[in-house]
Amino acid sequence: MLFAPQEWSDNYALMDGARSTSPQMIDGNLETVGETIFSSTGGGARAGGIGYANFKGSEVIVTLPEKRRVHRIVLKADNLKHFIIYADRGGGIIDGADWQFVKEMQSVKTKTIDLRITIPYLTDRIRILVLKTTEDAQLVRETSVNLGGLRILGSRGAPGKIREIEIYGFKTAEQAEADDVVETREKELDELLEFE
Repeated sequence: MLFAPQEWSDNYALMDGARSTSPQMIDGNLETVGETIFSSTGGGARAGGIGYANFKGSEVIVTLPEKRRVHRIVLKADNLKHFIIYADRGGGIIDGADWQFVKEMQSVKTKTIDLRITIPYLTDRIRILVLKTTEDAQLVRETSVNLGGLRILGSRGAPGKIREIEIYGFKTAEQAEADDVVETREKELDELLEFE
């Protein structure tokens, strides 16, 4: 075998110093639910040739304590239907951010979304822009107003509800070796305890 099989790293979003605009999304607890925040600027997202510059989507930004190479993102969400993921390459002129398109997901039907990233990104910030949720249609109906026979529809959708965001890379050879040493020691201790 030329290459050893690669293992996923620990969840970067649970590292000491990781932050999120919705902390419940990175607390490691599936019982808590965080909501995406509506951006005052609308984000001006573009993906796949479709412009969203006038759409005020909601978003969450996860900031890691240091840059990591991201190969996989797992979202455990209650209502996402259409969203875009970006990675910050850094060095932007205005706020230091340079958001690079990573992946767009449409017509999402599952609550656990496991995204493998074919071209990994070295970044310390991930942005998830939510464009559509399963609750949007109901919210539009509830917020529309009838004015003399003219129906004015609500323009803002529901926030994305995410239970957990997990961000992974691959373990380095040193990390994998250290894990093997710990596992071997634990087995030896278990055997000693069973022997007594």
